[in-house]
Amino acid sequence: MKRFLAAVATASLLITVVPSAQATPTATGTTAVGLHNSYTQETAPWLVDVLDRNPGMVEIDVWTNFFFTNDFQVGHDPGNANNCSNATTYEGLRSGGRNQNLAGCLRNLKLWHDHNPNHAPLVVKVEMKNGFDGRAGFGVPRFDSLIASTLGAGNVFGPANLKGGSADLDSAVQANGWPSRSSLTGKFIFIVENGTFELQNPFDTYDTDLEVADRLIAANSGGTLASAMSFPAINGASATDPRTGDRGGARKPWMVVFDGSATSFAGFGGGPYLGGKYLVVMTDAHSVPPAIDNRAPAAADAQAKVRQLGALGATIVSSDWTAPEVLSYTTS
Repeated sequence: MKRFLAAVATASLLITVVPSAQATPTATGTTAVGLHNSYTQETAPWLVDVLDRNPGMVEIDVWTNFFFTNDFQVGHDPGNANNCSNATTYEGLRSGGRNQNLAGCLRNLKLWHDHNPNHAPLVVKVEMKNGFDGRAGFGVPRFDSLIASTLGAGNVFGPANLKGGSADLDSAVQANGWPSRSSLTGKFIFIVENGTFELQNPFDTYDTDLEVADRLIAANSGGTLASAMSFPAINGASATDPRTGDRGGARKPWMVVFDGSATSFAGFGGGPYLGGKYLVVMTDAHSVPPAIDNRAPAAADAQAKVRQLGALGATIVSSDWTAPEVLSYTTS
C-alpha cells in the first residue's frame, strides 16, 4: 500500500513539472546530454568510446603538477588515471597505453575530431581539482596555449568568438544570445570551474573561475582575447544571479556559464534560468524528482528528464548515463 501511495505521489509530481515540450529556447536553442567523469576507465574503457556516442558534454578532472612532472594531469586523484590513449591515429584510440596527461587526452579529442569533422558541438567541462598556479607557470594562459596547440584554436569556440563586436561576453549574449547548436558544428567549447581540492585549500584563495575571468579581462584589454580558449564557469546553483561579491563588478560581464545541481535548479521555479540566455549545465539530473536510475534508466525516462530540465534553461543535462540513445539525445 505504501508503495502504491508513493507511486501516485510521484506520478502527480511528474505531471506538474515535466512539460510536453520545451517552452522557451535555451542558450543554444537546444538541450543536450553530458556524461559525468567521462575520463574514467570505470565509465568506459577508452575515451573514444564516449566520444563515439555523440554526447553534448564530456567532463575531465585536471590536476596541476608543478612540483614533479611539470604538466597538467588527468584523474580523480593526483596523477594520471584515465581512459585516454597514447594513440597517434583514430583507429588506434582503443589500444595502446592509457593514463595519459591532459595533452594526451586533448590529442584523443583531436584524432576523434579529425575523423568526425562535422560532429555536434562538444562542451568540455574541466574541473581544476587543485586550481591553477600562475606563480609556477601553471596559470590560465598555459592551459589555453596547450588547448590551442594540441586541439587547434580553429576547432574551439572561445570567448572572442562569442564576444564578436560587443563590449564583453554578457553584452554579447544579451544582444545576440549564444550561436545555435547547428552553427557550432565541429566546435569544442571549454568551460573551466573550481576544483574540490582547491576549495578546501586554505592557502588558495584565488578560485579558478576568478582566474579565468581575470585572464579574459586582461586579454581583452591587451587585444589578445583570441588566445583565450576557455570560459569561466560558476559552480553552484543559485536562485538569483550568482555574479555578486568576487564574481561581480568587473568580472561579471565575463561570466556567462553556470553549473550546479539539477535538483536545486528545478526547485527554483519560474521560467528558464536567468532568462535562458546563458550556457547552463545541470548536474546529477537523475536525482530530480521523480528520480530515475543514474546509470542505465529507460531511454524514455532519461529523455523526459532532459526535456524537463530543458524547459528550465539547461543547455547541458549531466548524469552518469552512458547509453548512446541517451547521450546523443537533444531537444529542440
